[in-house]
Amino acid sequence: MTKDEMGAPAADTDAATTLRTIITGYIFSQIVRATAQLGITEHLADGPRSVEALAKAIDADPDALGRFLRSAATLGLVRENGDTFELGPLGSAMEADNGSLKSVAMGIVGPNLTRRAERFAEVVRAGRRVDTKVDGYEFWEYYDHHEEEAEHYAVTMSHVTAHCAQALVRQYDFAPFQRIADIGGGHGNLLNGVLTRVPGVRGVLYERAEVIRRAKGLFTEAGTDDRVDLIDGDFLREVPGDCDLYMIKSTLCDWDDEHAARILGNIHRAAAPGTTLLVIDSMIADEVTGDEVNPVHAQQESAIDFAVFATNGGRVRPQSEYRVMVGAAGFEVESITPFFDGFTHWNLLVAKRD
Repeated sequence: MTKDEMGAPAADTDAATTLRTIITGYIFSQIVRATAQLGITEHLADGPRSVEALAKAIDADPDALGRFLRSAATLGLVRENGDTFELGPLGSAMEADNGSLKSVAMGIVGPNLTRRAERFAEVVRAGRRVDTKVDGYEFWEYYDHHEEEAEHYAVTMSHVTAHCAQALVRQYDFAPFQRIADIGGGHGNLLNGVLTRVPGVRGVLYERAEVIRRAKGLFTEAGTDDRVDLIDGDFLREVPGDCDLYMIKSTLCDWDDEHAARILGNIHRAAAPGTTLLVIDSMIADEVTGDEVNPVHAQQESAIDFAVFATNGGRVRPQSEYRVMVGAAGFEVESITPFFDGFTHWNLLVAKRD
């Protein structure tokens, strides 16, 4: 590296370009969110439209919309074609799967996450989660008071979980069980994925009342509502009994060690001896060779680790820590198996209650 005329080290051109791209990344993600909020891809799904026609359809200012669409075109969300705009490859992806990625865009880039991220430096200095309230609310409280944002976040989690469910039923045999509980199971995509593929089992979805209310439609639409019990409650206090298998996915990573231990302890108290526990979560492999490292996966895992630490005090734990934590709660860990659902890398921990 050389020095410029002022005596400062000259930046590596490629590195500087990459850094500038990362720095401006928040603009790109907000363009994606605004595209979803405005319903632009939905209105272009039937074919190209002029700026004026699209502005009328979404009740927008034509000049501002034209400038916005040209920005969205640089990301591949739309394409400019003469006097009209049409869907680009990313816009088509946003409309796929019944438009679920629109809610993902609004959920991930919503204020409950982005505004807490503004205080990452304070978390680093403090070494712990700091007061990161948004609109005066802690993380889960915010969703209790912002219905639309809660729905977007729930759809985001459901989108991720739906792919996980398909892979999980190929990874694990649920047929021997009679009553399966999904603890903190969100809208029920994981449990419904099991019920639709294993006709002989019944399910219990255990969640907060606000989430249970929104989950009913999924089971009704899938035709599994006659085999599921929807129970509202707080897994930090207790969980339902009379189940021979308990699942908990993407939940323990959201909590610090004390609260994670409390959740596992409540499951142990509710379960009879011999009951099976499945923990499906992101975990850091105890031993990874250089050839097995996926740079994109490692980058995402590290980002998620710090984000959950800063937001809830949780973290992505190594497999060895899960073994200790689950064992301390009174379960005997039988195996931990990594699996990939096509989008996300997971680990499946299987344990039995003593």
